[in-house]
Amino acid sequence: MLEKYYIYKVKYKEYIIMMKYGNFYEILGNDALIMNKIFNYKISKLSNTFKVGFPISRLENIINKLNNNSINYVVFDKDTITNISEFKFNNYSNYEFDLNIINYNSVMINEIIKFLNDNLLNNDITLKLEKIKTSGNMSR
Repeated sequence: MLEKYYIYKVKYKEYIIMMKYGNFYEILGNDALIMNKIFNYKISKLSNTFKVGFPISRLENIINKLNNNSINYVVFDKDTITNISEFKFNNYSNYEFDLNIINYNSVMINEIIKFLNDNLLNNDITLKLEKIKTSGNMSR
């Protein structure tokens, strides 16, 4: 799936790429982050990238909203394009700044988690985390 996405992304750089798998459409990479922002879809990880998905029954609603927001998209069923839309003034690139922030925050969170896991037995870190927790600066 990832390989196909990257191949399609070369040709359709500023398009949301939706790929049909069974009864769902899957969206990967930065496209998944854009779909999360527009539709509030839950983001999951697939290998080293982001992923969102939705049932095929939602496709018409998704397309309508992407059209209303002037966002280019292409829909694939296997290797066949079943739907494509291109806007002269495509809003896909309007999300680039937000995506950079999300990607940066995701990387930073992963680095923090790795550091904490690597230093879990370090009493100094444990005491600092307990202090943050008791001061109310950390959600449960």
